[in-house]
Amino acid sequence: MLTDNKFNKYLIYGIGEIILVVIGILIALQINNWNENKKKEIEVINYLTNLKDALNEDIGSLETNISFNKTRLKGIFYILEHSELNIQTFTELEWVDVSKNDDANHLWKGSFPDTLNRNFIELAFSMLGRGFGGLSFNKSVINELFSTGSFSNIININLKTKISNYYSFMAQRLEGYAIEEHEEWANETTRFLRDHYGIFTLDVSGLEDPIATLKGKKDVEHHLRYLALEVNYHCIWASQAKKKAEDLIRLIEKDLNK
Repeated sequence: MLTDNKFNKYLIYGIGEIILVVIGILIALQINNWNENKKKEIEVINYLTNLKDALNEDIGSLETNISFNKTRLKGIFYILEHSELNIQTFTELEWVDVSKNDDANHLWKGSFPDTLNRNFIELAFSMLGRGFGGLSFNKSVINELFSTGSFSNIININLKTKISNYYSFMAQRLEGYAIEEHEEWANETTRFLRDHYGIFTLDVSGLEDPIATLKGKKDVEHHLRYLALEVNYHCIWASQAKKKAEDLIRLIEKDLNK
């Protein structure tokens, strides 16, 4: 009986030791998981903070680009109007307002002219064939988020969706083929004016009256109106991208403040 009692005590003691070890392991695993989750949380916070800075850079680039292309669009309608050609907008597409000049416009200071203005004529012609690819997007943060797999650590599903939508929109509307298509028609327009009317759009300072050369020319009207459509598309998409970036920044700030 004494032997049995000792064995039972040792058995209970052994089971107790095992339970304590298991509990210790579980606690250690829980602490380790907590530490890992905390590291991921801090990592996501850092990424989102940096992403907000990148988006602000994108907004600055978009604002400059929108201002540039609104001035170009105003110049196209200015040439059309003073060449006595059709200036009516067409299609159901929304058109950007170019009636007023942007105060931050570094290309033209003050109000856009209504009457003939030699300086604005030269500016309007010089901008016809300019490229659309001047946008600069900071993708370093989003690229690192995907390459490290940290994007999956963002818990807010709505935020993840908005981030993906923003960069998908940029790729579809403001990069690659979309830009190439706009630029091709800008190049086509400048080649047309050069080959058919001897107007080198980049510099018309040597021409006495380039506007008079184009008066009533319907083929010119076709090229300029289509170019206006391309520029307007670009302005609309750039403006939409800017709004998406601003909305995304607000969503990130809301998430960071939690």
